[in-house]
Amino acid sequence: MAGDPSEQIDTWIASAEAALTADHPARAAALFSRYLGQRPRDEGARRAYPGLARAHEQLGDFEAAIRAYDSFLAHFGDDPDSGISLARRGACEAEIGQWERSAASYAKLLETRDALLPSRQVEALARRGFALYQLERYPEADVVFAEADEIYERAEEAGEERFADTYFVGLSRFYRAAIIHLEFRSAPIRLPESKMAEDFERKLSLLEDAQDAYNHAIRARHVYWVSAAGLQLGSLFEEFYDAVMYAPVPKWLDREPRRAYYVELEEQLRPVVEKAVWVFEKNLETARRLGYDSDFVEMSEARLAQLQSVMLARGRVGEPVPRLAPLLAPEPADAERPGGAVYEALPAVERKLFVPMPTTL
Repeated sequence: MAGDPSEQIDTWIASAEAALTADHPARAAALFSRYLGQRPRDEGARRAYPGLARAHEQLGDFEAAIRAYDSFLAHFGDDPDSGISLARRGACEAEIGQWERSAASYAKLLETRDALLPSRQVEALARRGFALYQLERYPEADVVFAEADEIYERAEEAGEERFADTYFVGLSRFYRAAIIHLEFRSAPIRLPESKMAEDFERKLSLLEDAQDAYNHAIRARHVYWVSAAGLQLGSLFEEFYDAVMYAPVPKWLDREPRRAYYVELEEQLRPVVEKAVWVFEKNLETARRLGYDSDFVEMSEARLAQLQSVMLARGRVGEPVPRLAPLLAPEPADAERPGGAVYEALPAVERKLFVPMPTTL
């Protein structure tokens, strides 16, 4: 009959889905929850659990969304759409910094990679790699990012799939470059002079590797990662300049020879400064041509202005030029200045739901 409670329950899912479509997530969550309270394991629950999770996503309650996905996977793990729930659960876990769980969710999803399109494989690998990067498991992350890039290039070459968006390709390439960048940053330049020459060669080699990797990220042709890689590439040259300019000086080098040393060093490092300026200018030019703006672009503009002001406001000849890259904290005046400085953590940019939050080293 018309007032049958069973028939009324049957309308709750349709009403909840309509509320979700109309951007009323709180109402949708209430209706999905009411349904699941009455029928937690019937066929309707196959729609209700993912719907409830989506409602919580829209509300920003990612822990509740994870619980809803967990329930769906526990009751309907064999569902054809379980991979979607695994992927979205992993993204929600990333949103609240549960990197171990996020990495595990994408590892589970990738067990069924043969059923995934190349673009979905690349996304899952990129997200897993990003979680591993956040956990500072850099060698593992690098392997995962490399696999994502290989799948993309193989699919493109074979015409297997045309990627509508290369966001996750750019992400994978960017963070592979970032891993090298971090290694570059931590590589010291030390005395004695015999060791210094060896350290310098390693630092220069890592710079070249990181430069190649950032350029590879730029070739993904995703404007977001083009601007991100451009910013980091310019910073790379600034940091190399600082590492060499502030490398330890032999104690036997007294005042006049020391002045001559810094004059000569500044002249030798001028091409590095010019390269940094060129990279920042190119990054800004590309963004303007494409009509694109982001925090990366603003930071590139600020770094370019700072770089130019430092070089114009030259200090006394025969002394180190002020550092080009920002430091987290000033070093003690009488401390040994290591080549691998601790650099200021830059702010997260363009945060998007379920898109990994880029970290600008």
